[in-house]
Amino acid sequence: MVKTSRLFQMQMRFDGLLGFPGGLVKPSEESLEAGLSRELQEEMGASVSVTVNDYVSSHLAQSPPRLILHFYSKKITEAELLEIERAAVSTAVDHGFEVLGLTRVPLYTLRNGGGLPWFLSHSFISNSRAQLLEALQRLGLVSPPNLEEAVKKAEEMRHTVKSDPSHRQYLC
Repeated sequence: MVKTSRLFQMQMRFDGLLGFPGGLVKPSEESLEAGLSRELQEEMGASVSVTVNDYVSSHLAQSPPRLILHFYSKKITEAELLEIERAAVSTAVDHGFEVLGLTRVPLYTLRNGGGLPWFLSHSFISNSRAQLLEALQRLGLVSPPNLEEAVKKAEEMRHTVKSDPSHRQYLC
């Protein structure tokens, strides 16, 4: 087990893909930040107030429907994160339906290639993987050389599994 001083959280969606909390917002009814705060409450049971200062970037979705995807990152304490993890399974309206669970992103690489490279080799919804990489870099959670190496190893893992599905590595 690796203990780190920084934590980053994502969620496992109903379709088996990794992603971030969020949803559709009607600008005529609420701001992006109010909409995201509402989605955080529904999906994670978290009463978190998102502000314009938490904004990171916006991207056009790569596949239909052509949506503009806005990405925010909120810095919170470890105690607040633990409370969100507890609330996600006890009070979140969408737990077990839209969201299957929360997961922490490993911000390290193990000697055997595990950790962040393995995590990045999984399947993400839309541009969530790109958003994750952007956030890790912008927030300085993983050094640029370590992030570049993790991405490279993840691509090698994805290629290996695609070309030879019988190739499996198990970490115990």
